[in-house]
Amino acid sequence: MSEERAVLVGAGERRHMAELGRLAGTLGIEVAGVLEQGRRDGSGYLGRGKRDELRDLVEETGARFVICDDELTASQSRVLEKACGVAVVDRTELIIRIFEAHARDAASRLEVELADLEYRLPRVKGKNPELSRLGGGGVTTRGPGEQQLEYDRRVIRERIATINRKLAEEKAGRAVRGARLREEGPPTVALVGYTNAGKTTILNTLSGAGRSTKDRLFETLETTTRRVEGNKKNGLGGVWPDFVVTDTVGFIRKLPTQLVHSFASTLEVARGAEVTVVCADASSEELEEEIRTVTHTLSEAVENGAGTSSLVMCLNKMDLVSEERTAELRRDHPHAVTISATLDCGPLVEEIYHAIASRRERMRVFIPHADYAAASRLYGLAEIHDQENTDSGLWLDVSLPRSASCKYAAYRV
Repeated sequence: MSEERAVLVGAGERRHMAELGRLAGTLGIEVAGVLEQGRRDGSGYLGRGKRDELRDLVEETGARFVICDDELTASQSRVLEKACGVAVVDRTELIIRIFEAHARDAASRLEVELADLEYRLPRVKGKNPELSRLGGGGVTTRGPGEQQLEYDRRVIRERIATINRKLAEEKAGRAVRGARLREEGPPTVALVGYTNAGKTTILNTLSGAGRSTKDRLFETLETTTRRVEGNKKNGLGGVWPDFVVTDTVGFIRKLPTQLVHSFASTLEVARGAEVTVVCADASSEELEEEIRTVTHTLSEAVENGAGTSSLVMCLNKMDLVSEERTAELRRDHPHAVTISATLDCGPLVEEIYHAIASRRERMRVFIPHADYAAASRLYGLAEIHDQENTDSGLWLDVSLPRSASCKYAAYRV
């Protein structure tokens, strides 16, 4: 039997076994069996009878792991491991391992390491029971095992503090870069959504970024920003502006609290963007719940931070949906853009431009040739409806972000 075989276990009212199976598959683990229980046992996650059933299922399938759909305490893990005779991995540890396998840049690796340390800290004793043995002392004397346990915990806490300092510095740098981009750069668009909704494919189609789009959960862990050239006519004889699009980490149910740091940049991008595109997998059997998970998290982000953005709902992967289901989706989500990012993102681009335009102020300006730099900054920043070059300067009919329009008030006609 392959070592990469596992039995999936879920207990309680909110179980997501299909998603848990996809998480396991992302690490190359084959699902050998599934066991569910409607209530959650406080001491062993599963009740005694179900634990016996789990042992039989593990022996029957030859599985080498048991993967649980919730985060377990150290004692629950020990009870389950003793009952089934194989290693037990909970949902949190599974997702951390996925993040660890997919982390590419330095910030992502730090965030994953932090999550791993925070997860391990309260479990040092549980995972290393030999460290807790006392060595021949009295009541007030600590043995070598206890000393080693305290040392391990102190080392972990010190490393956590170091990582937190580095991440705080990285966050400050992101804030400075983000402020400069919003003030001086083109419109910003954030792609957010449930994991594996096709955000990276949309980014690649819009910008030719060439990022990995493998069909795996959490394939993207770091935010990636690309510029989209605004060379498309806007219907009024002018040209739409460039915009900057950012791909972000996908959301998921039961997000481990240890991984909140990994989503900090995603939420910051969503708060600061002029337009937020909520991407969803139209072919998902749990589409509505996935949309609720994303929109609820975004609404909390807006409440906890400054700024709001225009929301665009995008149902992706429509090529995987039947005609009957397509009609249902368009009825249930009449304002959503429906696309297949592998085929054409044109309708989404149009909707993004309209959302950008709704946040802009239209003005007619005259810029003398002597102020050429002011005119050049408009290209890529403003939507240009019309322009006329004269001997004395440049006449422009433009739509500018309201935050930038004041800078051109002196040129306004």
